[in-house]
Amino acid sequence: MAHEVNQIAKEMISRVQSTLASSVGSARYDLWLARQTQWSFDQGTLTLRFTSEFAQQLCQKMLGKEIAAALLEVTGDNRCQIQYQVCADDQRCGQQSTDHESVSTVDESKTDATIPLRNTTQSGKIAARTSETGTSVAGQSEPASQETGQTIDVWSQIVPGQSNQMACAALNLIAAEPGKMTPLVIHGPTGTGKSMMLAALAQRLRNINRLRRVVWMTSEQFTNDFTEALRGGGLPMFRRKYRDVDALLLDDFQFFAGKRSTMAEVRHTIDNLLRAGKQVVVSVDRSLGELDGLGDELQGRLRSGLVAPVLSLDRGVRANLLTQLTQNAGVSVQAHVIEQLADRIPGDGRLIRGVVHRLLAVSSVNPGPLDWERCWNALYDLIQSAQPVVRMSDIERAVCGLFGLNQDCLQSKSKMRSISQPRMLAMFLARKYTPAAYNEIGHYFGRRRHSTVISAEKTVESWLQENAKVDGIRQMTVRDVIRHVESQLQVG
Repeated sequence: MAHEVNQIAKEMISRVQSTLASSVGSARYDLWLARQTQWSFDQGTLTLRFTSEFAQQLCQKMLGKEIAAALLEVTGDNRCQIQYQVCADDQRCGQQSTDHESVSTVDESKTDATIPLRNTTQSGKIAARTSETGTSVAGQSEPASQETGQTIDVWSQIVPGQSNQMACAALNLIAAEPGKMTPLVIHGPTGTGKSMMLAALAQRLRNINRLRRVVWMTSEQFTNDFTEALRGGGLPMFRRKYRDVDALLLDDFQFFAGKRSTMAEVRHTIDNLLRAGKQVVVSVDRSLGELDGLGDELQGRLRSGLVAPVLSLDRGVRANLLTQLTQNAGVSVQAHVIEQLADRIPGDGRLIRGVVHRLLAVSSVNPGPLDWERCWNALYDLIQSAQPVVRMSDIERAVCGLFGLNQDCLQSKSKMRSISQPRMLAMFLARKYTPAAYNEIGHYFGRRRHSTVISAEKTVESWLQENAKVDGIRQMTVRDVIRHVESQLQVG
């Protein structure tokens, strides 16, 4: 009988959690309710127990009405009550209760607060994230295995290589001594593992370094939270939440561009954390020089730390990632097939995961090691459709962005070295990555003759052999310049 009562209570809590996540959205749900909170339901009273008074007050203020509405919708009884409590004796709320099976763990909250339900309802269809995934103090869930529900060691999933060498070195330095190298800016195109790096670092700071408050979230979540705080008068609590942390990790930092009030809040938040010696890490999809709309002050804060580029995955990383993912998936692929696939797949980590998923499907139909013919027949359309179509305007934009030039400079008549060298590089790349003939390339870059393009191609090839540097805003080797542009174009 007691077991049946406990089971009913657990089901009731699960339905309330799901209804609540549906009404407020999974991002907001995860933001205010992390895994350390205990939920219990007994005799018409829903009790939420938090690890601190601050967390309890914050959740009650930001989600109190919504929790009440969700409970009313599930029970249909407005006599039900909600209690907000703080765990006594600094106990971990996240530990499973051995006395009451009806306790369900979800986030972090000395005073009791009992609130009667009000006659309001919410509805929706988004399922709540369960405690199995493990949630950071403020937002994103730690990745979990779909098969076992166990938290994955994300750090071990990062495949180091030439394309992410600087970023991996920075992560190791921060993991060894958080706060010494701050802020860290990881920038690069999509599919290069930036989000995974932030997830891995957040997980390591919590689990290995034992930092108590690690906030890892997208910049959109931060913006939505800030907007809600402004509308609801919860700005002081918002600032306590984000400025009283050990580490702040913000993904997709380019989302802040053009949002003046949010950028000001982010800048002040970062300033507070830097003064306190706390760790700040952001990821962005392009270099700071190419990012318009952030403002000089905010960009200055970011440049004061370490800026680490990640490029499109190089061939070595692609091969190692394919090997790792196929082994984890239990797919047997011959070694030389892995090497051939690495030659043909663009440097996008998400695409590589899609490739492995398709190989898993093929292997499930006909078990056994996959040879080249079976792999290529299964993957041809996927890989071909993912090959980027490069236009001369794309190359022009990438080269100008790297050298800080106006878009029309390469098509001008100027023969200044600071312009002619980038122009020759652009011609070389246009010849390499577009089907355009010499005369078409010359015509595009300022109506120049085809012989000029041929000369530019030979000049760049000699630069590569000599490992020469290119003059410009920054001193870089020709090889580095080409690698950066190829990364922006998602080729190479």
